[in-house]
Amino acid sequence: MSKKSEDIERLFLSEDFSQIASYSANFDLFKVMGVRSKELVHSNILAALLKPTYPHGLNHSFLNTFTQGIAKLDPLNGKALALSVLVSVTDQNVRVFRELENIDLVIEYPSSKLVIAIENKIWAKEQNLQISRYQEILSTRYPEHKIALIYLTTNGRRPETLNLESSVPVYCMSYAQISKQLNFVKPQANESAKNFIHQFVSHIEGYMTGSSEVKELCWQIFNKHEDAYKQMVDTYEYCLRRKVEDSFSEIVSRIKSDAAFAKFSSEIEIISTIEDSNKHLVACDLDVRLKSWPEGLQVKLYKHIWLGVFPYVTGQHLESAKKVSEQLGCYPNQNVKSWDNKYYVSANRNLDKERKVASNGNMLSPEDINVALNKLSAHIEEISNALK
Repeated sequence: MSKKSEDIERLFLSEDFSQIASYSANFDLFKVMGVRSKELVHSNILAALLKPTYPHGLNHSFLNTFTQGIAKLDPLNGKALALSVLVSVTDQNVRVFRELENIDLVIEYPSSKLVIAIENKIWAKEQNLQISRYQEILSTRYPEHKIALIYLTTNGRRPETLNLESSVPVYCMSYAQISKQLNFVKPQANESAKNFIHQFVSHIEGYMTGSSEVKELCWQIFNKHEDAYKQMVDTYEYCLRRKVEDSFSEIVSRIKSDAAFAKFSSEIEIISTIEDSNKHLVACDLDVRLKSWPEGLQVKLYKHIWLGVFPYVTGQHLESAKKVSEQLGCYPNQNVKSWDNKYYVSANRNLDKERKVASNGNMLSPEDINVALNKLSAHIEEISNALK
């Protein structure tokens, strides 16, 4: 056995490594539900906790703490909101909106004409000009208001698409700050909400930001097994790539063997493409179709940035899929957003959003694979029924 292998073996058998490994075995409600990286779910939770009238027992406490916490941040552009403004709205009535003009969360203090918008990014990257577009939307919609746009991420990273010339200031906030704020107000919550907040904070610290206890354990491991630690860090991308590739091999195997696809088994054709990618680490595409379908019509299950699924026809074969598209009420066909020469073939008109299974496809879980296969099966059924 080489020295490197011996170092890694000693690390694996060490007590510190066993302790940190136990964290992944802890019960995580969000992992069980398969929503650890679902921005929609996290935004819904934040909206509920920020609403004073929601039955969590917090009343205004989390809302006040969150709003006043903006004073501890420095804006990337524009003029910072004064502390006096942020304090003056304490305990005031608010309106909390979800997906207002596609912005994840908007907190509106009507009497004080203060608006705080939140764009929530867990692992996903920004869309084209997303933050600058939201700055413009907010300044147009609320011309007489004081405004802040919070860019909320796992590590407080800077957005790439903000407009530095906009009058709407953008602040970077991390989920670690949300965790601290919730721990501060948690004693005021009722028992059921307190238990949920504990789960949510544990999920944030364990999955998104890393708690101080975990960081200390990592330091102990690094301090005692630096060479082995470096070997594991250096091979992380290899392991991640291998996990994704093995997952897609499993997906192909399940398409061929799962009961959901059994009645199509003799007709299913699968084209698999896996390529290294500087942008996505590894890009995986499965194009699935039945032999009896019109040429160019297929369902794509893919992992680039997202893990996603969508049915489509290529541009040069739009006419061959015209009949099934008319049957599904989607002719003329809508272009697949961010995909050249691909057009949706489905009665679902919201696939630009609903095709997504996971925002960070490299972190795909067994639950994500099940969701992706269910979507694939549903799309095959929909097209097959329309062709009858």
